[in-house]
Amino acid sequence: MARYFIELSYDGALFGGFQIQQNVATVQGALENAMETLFRTAIPLTGASRTDAGVHAYQNFLHFDTDLEILPKHVYNLNAILPNSVVVKGIYAVPNEAHSRFDAVKRGYLYRLHQAKDPFSEGRSWFYPFPLDLSLMQTAADSLLNYTDFESFSKKNTQVNSFQCAITKANWTMTGTDIQFEIHSNRFLRGMIRGLVGTMVQVGRGQISIAEWHEIVASKDEQRVDFSTPACGLYLSQISYPDFLKKIG
Repeated sequence: MARYFIELSYDGALFGGFQIQQNVATVQGALENAMETLFRTAIPLTGASRTDAGVHAYQNFLHFDTDLEILPKHVYNLNAILPNSVVVKGIYAVPNEAHSRFDAVKRGYLYRLHQAKDPFSEGRSWFYPFPLDLSLMQTAADSLLNYTDFESFSKKNTQVNSFQCAITKANWTMTGTDIQFEIHSNRFLRGMIRGLVGTMVQVGRGQISIAEWHEIVASKDEQRVDFSTPACGLYLSQISYPDFLKKIG
């Protein structure tokens, strides 16, 4: 059997998450159904990043194994079957031992807020009409590069062996009334980005000080973190791999 990676993007608003679940519409389920329709056989998929319900992705990957011949036209065929909220962007031949999740060397996320009511941002950004001090929020973000243990920002109803993350970028930017947070790391914990954003927004509102922010990061206590930020503002923006992807076509 040969192994392939499949790249896709999706609007997560109509899905109960990425990974297959019983009686819930998921991104992985939509893609597996489309592939079974096209190839007339079930082909199990393994995902790189399991985004939560309502979270979007500009780029995510899955891998699969098959003896079938994979052709460039299959990207078009799959997109003709898939709902408009999911788009296959490419299929890649990879070494048989390559793994979409474990071989990823960097992941990037964006979180978007808008401060002026905008019907075109509804469901794709967090409407937050309150004043924020972005300079304080950037000070908090800059400090993330000095930490490696992010247990405080991990929801505890998950099984992980390590809370270590190597963050390489954490930036807040504002364009007009739109605010964006961009973060890159080798890995992320469940709920981590929404917890970081929610707690930094508290910094920007003056509800907690920079000193208290550092205490929260070091505390390993998720009870002090605000995980309530809505899923609609979160986007998986990129996944990077070693140079082994060879695009079909």
